[in-house]
Amino acid sequence: MDKRNSLLKCIVGIVAAELLSVISFSLAELIPQGNLSDMNYNTVTYFAMTVINFIGMTLILAFCKRLDVLKDTPKGSFIKGIKISIVLLSYSIITFAINIISCIQAHSNAVMQPKFIAIYILALFIGAGIGEELLFRGICMSLIRGTAGYKSRKGLIVAMTVSSSLFGLLHLANLLVTDDVIGTVGQVIYAIGIGFYLAAIYARTGNLWFNIVLHFMVDIASLVKEIFTSSEVTVSEILGNGQLSVILISVAIGIIFFLMGLFIIRKSKMPELI
Repeated sequence: MDKRNSLLKCIVGIVAAELLSVISFSLAELIPQGNLSDMNYNTVTYFAMTVINFIGMTLILAFCKRLDVLKDTPKGSFIKGIKISIVLLSYSIITFAINIISCIQAHSNAVMQPKFIAIYILALFIGAGIGEELLFRGICMSLIRGTAGYKSRKGLIVAMTVSSSLFGLLHLANLLVTDDVIGTVGQVIYAIGIGFYLAAIYARTGNLWFNIVLHFMVDIASLVKEIFTSSEVTVSEILGNGQLSVILISVAIGIIFFLMGLFIIRKSKMPELI
C-alpha cells in the first residue's frame, strides 16, 4: 500500500484522533455507577472508553487509507523488536515479578473480584496498549511520516518528536483522577522520552503489534498492585515521594530513553527503517 498521504489528511487524522479521546471519555462517564465501588466503576468506564477509542481510531485510519498500520507485520519483526527493546522489556518483566511477589506476600489475595480483574487487564491492553500505540505511533507518527516522506530522516525525527511530545502531554489528563500533581508532571517528562524510544522501535520493526504488547507489559508491571490493593498507585510512590527527586528521576529517565531512541535510528540503520 502507498504510505504517502496529504498534509490535510495528516492534520485531520491527528485532530480527529485527539478529539476522539475527549469524546470517548465523556461518553464513558455517562455510564451509571449503581452499586459499583469507585475502583470497579473506574475500571468499567475505562474499558468502555478504550473500546470506543479503538473503534474510532480504526475508522480514522480507514479514512486516511492507512489500515496498513494494523495489517502489516514484517517477517521477523517481533524478534527484532525483542532485541532492540531488551532494556524496557527486561525492566517490565523484572518489575512485574517483584510487584506480584510483594503483593502476594502482603495481601495474599487480590481485593478486586476476578471478573473485574479480567476487565481491568483487558482494558489496560486495549487502552494503554492498543489505544495509545494506535493513536501516537499508528496515527500521529505514521501520518506525519506519510506527509514528510518515509525516506526522509528529518521527516522521521520530526514525526517521532511530535508524536512522543503529544504522548507525554496526554498524561496531564491523569490530573482528572489523581491528586499527585508532581508525579503527573514527572510522568509527562519521562513519557516523552519513552514515547520517543517506542517510536524508534516502531520505525525499526514496522510492527505496531509488538509496540502494543511491549507497552502493555510496561504498564501492567507497575499497575498490578492496584489489583491487590484496589487503590491508586501514584507516580510519586513509584519514584520516591520527594518532589525534587521525582522530577530529577523523571528527567533522567526521559533523557536516557531519548538517547536510546536516537541510537536505534542511527544513520547506519536508516536502510532498515520502515
